[in-house]
Amino acid sequence: MSVDVRPYAPISSRPSWICRTRAERERFLDMHARILPAHQRVLVLLILLLVPTIPWDEPWAPVPVVAAMVGYAWAQHNAMRHDRPELTIAAGIAVGLLMLTVALVLDGQQHRPGLAILIWPLVAAGGRFPARVVWVLTAYAVALMVGAALGFDGGVVLRDPIVLTLPLATMLAVVMMSSVIRESDAQHRSAAILDGLTGMLNRTALAARTDEIEHQSAIAGHSVAVIVADVDHFKAVNDSHGHGVGDHVLRDLAGVLRKELRAFDLAYRVGGEEFAVIMPGADEQAGTELAERLRVAVAAEPIAGLAVTMSFGVASGAPGAFAWDDAYARADAALYGAKQDGRNVVRRASGLPDAPASPLPLVAY
Repeated sequence: MSVDVRPYAPISSRPSWICRTRAERERFLDMHARILPAHQRVLVLLILLLVPTIPWDEPWAPVPVVAAMVGYAWAQHNAMRHDRPELTIAAGIAVGLLMLTVALVLDGQQHRPGLAILIWPLVAAGGRFPARVVWVLTAYAVALMVGAALGFDGGVVLRDPIVLTLPLATMLAVVMMSSVIRESDAQHRSAAILDGLTGMLNRTALAARTDEIEHQSAIAGHSVAVIVADVDHFKAVNDSHGHGVGDHVLRDLAGVLRKELRAFDLAYRVGGEEFAVIMPGADEQAGTELAERLRVAVAAEPIAGLAVTMSFGVASGAPGAFAWDDAYARADAALYGAKQDGRNVVRRASGLPDAPASPLPLVAY
């Protein structure tokens, strides 16, 4: 279950070099929420055990260490104020690694076990960032470690290479092992929330998302539109052409639907031939416009070689008062009305006439 750590800024669809997609950012935020309490305990541990016991030769040398810890902690806890928090946290890690290295060099500790402290931020990064980002940060940390060990008194390393090779090997080993755990976690998460046939999010992902959307609607005061769609006469497709063709139809339909969605609309296969779309920041009119575009796109060309149509029901919650169960029930009732009216149509829960197509509002959570 995701932990909500987004009290300040909604989830943005703006890409960054770290999180290229909204899905990557959602995974990042989820892992950040899980790691944050451990960070607090680690910071306390470092302050209580390491800072007082490191043999500082210069009385002011601990200042960069304290600055690194305070700055890193600030980045961890305040990143959520920004729409791309991963950039703030990555910058906090990079600056923290630099400040720790500066403290060790200034105090002459770069040839002692102090270099091992550079491993801690990388372990935290490994649990959250994609592999490409972790290895960029690792290369940066390696450069700092090698520079600290060789740049000021390389003769020590030449006489006793273990002072560099031991922390360096430990760092790389930890990063390699954590990358395996991270990739395994990502694969298991994908398997749990993605529909194996269509590649769309499944009912499990939907259940995990609705509480968050209700919370965000209340904070932002935005309405949320819900579209429920069903393939017309799908049983006849399976009966006449076989389940293999039926599966092909569902896969191709998922591709058609995805092409028409905004970057931050959330599409789910909720079971069988039924799909649901959640539109943060959209009202019932905007939902109806999108549903009509989806209907036209599906009917415009053969799907898996067959003429396929879909029916749609649309509902929305009042601004700032979105309730998933109520909106879904009303959209589902509207879908039933669409079926009763002959299928291949869009019906609104409010009973108002279908709205003409117009640009959708660009509002994202």
